[in-house]
This record gives sequence, structure tokens and C-alpha cells, in this order.
Amino acid sequence: MKMTSKRILLINPNSSTSMTDGLSTLLKEMNRNGTTSSQIETYTAPSGPSSINNEDDALETAKIVLADLELRLSNYDAYLVACYSVHPLVGMLRKKVAPHVHVTGIFEASISTSLSLLPLGSGSSYSRFGIVSTGTYWEKALSKGVKDFLEVDDLKSCKRFKGVETTGLNAGELHTAPPELVRRKMMEATKRLVKDKDVRVVILGCAGMAGLDTIVEEALVEELGDDAKYVHVLDGVKAGLGMLESFLRALPPKKK
Repeated sequence: MKMTSKRILLINPNSSTSMTDGLSTLLKEMNRNGTTSSQIETYTAPSGPSSINNEDDALETAKIVLADLELRLSNYDAYLVACYSVHPLVGMLRKKVAPHVHVTGIFEASISTSLSLLPLGSGSSYSRFGIVSTGTYWEKALSKGVKDFLEVDDLKSCKRFKGVETTGLNAGELHTAPPELVRRKMMEATKRLVKDKDVRVVILGCAGMAGLDTIVEEALVEELGDDAKYVHVLDGVKAGLGMLESFLRALPPKKK
């Protein structure tokens, strides 16, 4: 008997269709490479901010999306919130659908995946993860998010987290600003993050960075030379979809 594929909704909680187009392009690439086994659909918020630039934007978009999806929540087996922040929609959706449906955000998924890629034991080289994100606001906001996620008192004493470097561009500008400017800003932020040769995983800290991993790879080679081979570039959307598919296989949602 043939099993039906699971349905995952990939949520862009802002109202930018160009952002969703970027996610759709990423999905097509993943499908060509055979890295997905689920039926994945994209969703764009029907209104609200076109770019989530602070926590107020995040809360506003969470309320809009939850209200819009309220009557369709039973249509999917899992949800991925594609905003690189501690987005309140993740918790709101979990309260509505858990334990029957899996929910995660690209922030949570990328950190969990990064930790599994780091070497064990003190003294290991290239033993930390770090984040390349958009506007400078996110340097403190994402650092606090990591601190809370890891449940540590002081990030300075955390040997696993390197920090956050930002491009100064917002999420929308990643696809509307001149390509050469985006490339330069992305490369500069990446080089600042890895210059001490202790970062094993560079996380793309924005859903709008989907497809920009080649720029980060180029920056790694310029900054680290042959050592660039030791560093993973992690797309939060790919990490989130991979995690949800693993959950659906290993932890089937509990029946209602």
C-alpha cells in the first residue's frame, strides 16, 4: 500500500511575494536534488509588514498569519515559520496544533542543526557556530535569542556560539538592492565572523538569504583559504524542512 506524502506549509510571515518567490526557487532546487520527500507548499502573509525588522513587526505578522490560517490548520502535517527570529508565531501555532502537528522556526532549527555539527571536546579548532544576518538590530536580538535557546547565563562564557554579524541591509533589500552591493555586504559580514578561524558553521540568518550561500562560500575561501573546507554554510530553511521531515518519520504526530 502506497503511503501518501506528508504536507508541510512553509510560511513566509511577511507580505513580500518576492521573498516567497525566493523560497519557491529554493524548493525547486531541493526537489531537483532529491532532498525532500514531502509535499511542501509556500504561504505569504496576506497583509502587514513586507519586511520583519524588529520584534514589533514579528508580533504583528504572527497575529495576521494565525488569524488567516485559523480554519486551515488541520490541512497540514507540519509547519515551518520562515523568519529568522524568535518569532512568536512558532509558539502560537504549537498551542493550536501540538502534539498532532509538528511546528518549528528556521531560527530554532538552524541552531539545533549547528550544535549537532560542532566537534566535541575542548581545544577543537573550528568549534563554534555564528550567524550572518541583515540589519544591525538583529545583532542584539538574535544573540539574546541564542542565549535563551541555549539557556546560558552569559554568552561570553559560551564556547559554542561565536556571535552575529550583520550586512546592514534589510530582508527585502537582499533581492532589490544592486547585486554587487548585496555580494559585498554579505562577504564583509562573513569575513568578520570567521576571521578568528574558530567557526565551524555559518548560519544564513534570514529567509531572504535563500540562494545566497554561494556568496558566503566565496567569502570563506577568500578569508580562510584551504581551511574553508572545514566550515559548513547552513540555510535555516533547508535545516527546518530537514528537521520537520525527520520528525515526521521518527516521531509521527499523535492522533487526535
